[in-house]
Amino acid sequence: MSTVWLVGQPDDWQDEFAETLSGFFGIRRIAGLRNFGRLITIADEPVDQCAYCIIRLTPSDPVMSIHASLSRFLREHHPSQVCVVGDLTNEQRSLLEGLGVANIGWPSDMIQTAKLIKSLIRPSGRNSGASSRSDFITFGDVEINIPKGRLRILATGVDEPLTPKEIRIVQVLSSAMNTAIGRDELIDQVWAGLKVSSSTVDSHMSRLRKKFEQSFECQLETKYGCGWILSVSGAANR
Repeated sequence: MSTVWLVGQPDDWQDEFAETLSGFFGIRRIAGLRNFGRLITIADEPVDQCAYCIIRLTPSDPVMSIHASLSRFLREHHPSQVCVVGDLTNEQRSLLEGLGVANIGWPSDMIQTAKLIKSLIRPSGRNSGASSRSDFITFGDVEINIPKGRLRILATGVDEPLTPKEIRIVQVLSSAMNTAIGRDELIDQVWAGLKVSSSTVDSHMSRLRKKFEQSFECQLETKYGCGWILSVSGAANR
């Protein structure tokens, strides 16, 4: 059974989450963000075993402390392995968005939260024309290095940085290679169904499309009325 770590001051919220999630996951608790940061720093092994972290934040939690702890965690883990709950300040929300970490507010339906986390840990995929070697996704003349957040054009050596959200978008689109993915489906799989504006989605796709322009074999295109499609032409998929 996969494990969920509940990070925050030990009060009723941990009991509520533990009771709801226990049918889906094993539960472990960490008392506070500071202890979480220390655990990552001095003992990587226990954190590596966790499938997911739910962090309870409050408006009084310093942004610098949040950034320090999450940055340590994200050096070795994907942003989809952590989400934040709680009513946050605008500055805290901006920080989480920049790190690619989901903030689900304070959920009113705990069962839906459990299902959301389960879908993030085991994201649904389609039969793909892309090959994956654990930390790499390769299709056409493009190689995605997931841990380093890099897109490389194999034929030319062109190397571009990718944000965590861009990596997740590529994972979703490459799992449906040559098939259009609609806006609603993309939001559901990349933003886990959270409410995001059309301009936010469009800006992510525009920046990512520019990075694919240097590829000879791969294209990221907008199919009006259908969504976006990642396609490979020329050489066969690797």
